[in-house]
Amino acid sequence: MPFVGLLPVAFGDQNCFSQYQGYNGSSSRLLPFVHVNTLKALKQFWPNLPWKLDTDPCEASWFGIFCDAEKTTVIKLILPAQGISGSIPHEIGGFLNLQVLDLSYNRNLTGSLPLPLYHLTNLTELYLQECGFYGILSQDLTKLVNLNTLSLNGNSFSGPIPSAIGQLSQLVWLDLSENDLSGNLPPSLARLTRARHFHLQGNRLSGVIPVGIFNSKQRIIHLLLNNNSFEGPIPTDIGNLKELDILRLDHNHFSNFSKSLTSLTSMTTLRLDHNSLMGDLPDLSNLVNLQVLDLGNNQFSRGFIPSWLLIFPNLTTLCLEAANLQGSVPDELFSLQKLASVRLGYNSLTGTVDLTKAGPCLDQVDLQQNSLSGIIGSFKGTLNLQGNPVCQSSLDNLDGACHLILDPSTSTQSLHCNCKRRLTSNPSASFGSCLCSYPLNGLLVFTALKAFLDLKVISILKDGLVNGSPFIDTADQITIIILSDSLANISIFPKNAEAWNADQANSITALLSSKQVEFPGVGPYEYIPSGSYSPPESESVAQQLNANVEVGLGTAIAAIAAVLVILCSYAVLQRKRAEKAEEISKPFELKKATRNFNKSHEIGVGGYGKVYKGILPSGQQIAIKRAQSRSHQGLTEFKNEIELLSRVHHKNLVCLVGFCFEERMLVYEYVANGTLHDALLGHLSLILDWQRRLTIALDSARGLLYLHNEADPPVIHRDVKSSNILLDQNLVAKVADFGLSRLVPSNGVSGDGHVSTQVKGTLGYLDPEYCTTQRLSDKSDVYSFGVVLLELLTSRQPIQEGKYIVKEIRTAWRKGGLHAAIPLLDPQLEGCPEAELRAFLDLSLRCVEEEAALRPPMKQVVKEIEAIRDAATMPHVEVDGCVSKDLAFQYSGGYDIAITVEPK
Repeated sequence: MPFVGLLPVAFGDQNCFSQYQGYNGSSSRLLPFVHVNTLKALKQFWPNLPWKLDTDPCEASWFGIFCDAEKTTVIKLILPAQGISGSIPHEIGGFLNLQVLDLSYNRNLTGSLPLPLYHLTNLTELYLQECGFYGILSQDLTKLVNLNTLSLNGNSFSGPIPSAIGQLSQLVWLDLSENDLSGNLPPSLARLTRARHFHLQGNRLSGVIPVGIFNSKQRIIHLLLNNNSFEGPIPTDIGNLKELDILRLDHNHFSNFSKSLTSLTSMTTLRLDHNSLMGDLPDLSNLVNLQVLDLGNNQFSRGFIPSWLLIFPNLTTLCLEAANLQGSVPDELFSLQKLASVRLGYNSLTGTVDLTKAGPCLDQVDLQQNSLSGIIGSFKGTLNLQGNPVCQSSLDNLDGACHLILDPSTSTQSLHCNCKRRLTSNPSASFGSCLCSYPLNGLLVFTALKAFLDLKVISILKDGLVNGSPFIDTADQITIIILSDSLANISIFPKNAEAWNADQANSITALLSSKQVEFPGVGPYEYIPSGSYSPPESESVAQQLNANVEVGLGTAIAAIAAVLVILCSYAVLQRKRAEKAEEISKPFELKKATRNFNKSHEIGVGGYGKVYKGILPSGQQIAIKRAQSRSHQGLTEFKNEIELLSRVHHKNLVCLVGFCFEERMLVYEYVANGTLHDALLGHLSLILDWQRRLTIALDSARGLLYLHNEADPPVIHRDVKSSNILLDQNLVAKVADFGLSRLVPSNGVSGDGHVSTQVKGTLGYLDPEYCTTQRLSDKSDVYSFGVVLLELLTSRQPIQEGKYIVKEIRTAWRKGGLHAAIPLLDPQLEGCPEAELRAFLDLSLRCVEEEAALRPPMKQVVKEIEAIRDAATMPHVEVDGCVSKDLAFQYSGGYDIAITVEPK
């Protein structure tokens, strides 16, 4: 309560003053004054935090603030995924007793780490993963001697790993992965004898690994050094790590195998693929607990498939691609009881493959590019025989196997809800009375490959979530969508409520981000929340959920009807353009154009903010994309879109008319026909016949081809989807929304052609290889575009009604080619020529191959669509229709209400 009268004389004593805090006249005798000042400074730097300065942080339990039992000091600051932007203020050093600091997944939190942070010597856990930090890691980091967890992964830190990092002798979890670190591994790592996790993958670390860096005193269970540039022999010292469970040395330049690895009998995952290993395939017969083994893409001597593989009772995933193998494939290999995925492509295997005794879990067999002459037995899973002599036969039952590559999606559940009824607490209620609630969404990325090929793993994930959070009572609250072998989307629904409250949502996010939720036997993981949890404010949640789950800071604009005509990049040199730019560069002019952003002018909404239609005094119609105060898209993306649109000029790309920097507004010329997403949804009353769909596909492909091949430097869009393809008054398609786009390094897309970066984009369109390696390339755009092509064929969202469009179409094609896929296509396409549909579908599925190297370049995509369109413009002879009556289209439902996930 407020003070009355004079302050006590004792307040003149500095020690007493240090215990005083003032909040609009109130006081507390508990929290130190330095903590109060620190909290006020944080609130000033990060104004979106929901802190009320007129309350006591400990007594009122400020969000993310945790005090000790006596409420005399702040010991934990946990603020993951809160949309915090800017930098960490120096005042953070005021929390001298802080034990846990978690600012992870605030992707607009940038800059270098402030020096006062290193004065927090009581820190035991530091989580700064998946932010925007950069700069060289200071040697002062080693002053945090009490750290047991250090997670700095997913940033842009550069330079070497601090040479004195071994001084952090209490470290159990060390994660510096997915940065831009370079140089050699420091020998002082050998001193980290308490460490259980070394996650250093996805950097530019190089050289020969120093002798003695791994020793028998260490108890490391996860050693992840993949996707670097290490060379020389695999260190013999790794054989000292007797408790090692997962070893990933793949995607390096190691030249010699070490026999010491054969003594690591506890190991369940071993990946040595994509190195330069020579000699014979190593004998790994001692590693009987292996579940995942990948030795592919090395320089081994010619040999046969080793017989010791047949004694591995727990093997689920085997990859020996490009391993210089010859001879036949042992029949017994496919009968291993737990084996789910086999990849033996790009070898010289011969003879006949017998699948009659395939094991109960076997789902994927990839034998492409060998010399196989026959197949015995039918196989219900995904079989790839492309490039084998057996495909020269005319056997109809091999049509799918000879034209498709391995299916990247193994399981999927619903992301759809059209329920408009009241909530129900009955988890087994029928779909008609389903619970329409707003889930907490995120992405689980498992950094050590484990196969998601049976219900057991899904059960482990659900059990871990139920046991790891006090807010999740039952597995019925959880929906899991498996997108690839190491990528899963999770949706967690509130029980008996429409939405989580802020504390619940952030508590669950914090538990997953800090890896306190355990998934036994599945391996290490990263959790990527889909932005701040912001359920719709209206009563009808089910009618307002966003159509796409955004990953990271995806700037999906679900209904943007904006586009452009002429970019004003040289407006200063051209008087009329300069006048136009001046006219729309002031906030008040844009307010006039939209009647102060009146709701009647609103035409769209998305992660960035709202889109308004406006009219300038000249009469020109414009569309204004205006950032909101809690926008997912930050200043970096705003500048990025301006910079990129000033570089590129093509009739199939949107053009920026102007921008207002003060309020982060982008101005385009208004286009009436909106997005392809809305056209397929049926909101625009447009009739999209086969010819128009082909033209839209071709226009979009040409826009992407320009970005990849003609722009200088080349550009990777990174968020290709149907809601980012706009249609003008003549239905000419234009690719839009460049907020996430990246320039390709000078070696271009024809060389190495990738950019190491955090995963951003939209669920359903994400390239699986990009998700697991964080290496973005032009082929990532090709994958996303392939999903758009499937949307054009089906008029369905990528994930809808419990099915992932890529998985569903692939499965149908595999079972019976085009005729099996026809019931899944849009009924409006009934009667279209089979040859054109088959060619278009074949191209779409090649675009969504799991491996980027197997996808066609955009130049080839354009060429093939042109050929299909040219064929479509030729007159066709009708022979009682192109589709027989027994194969007539079944209504697929088309697009429905734009909803994120199915209710539980």
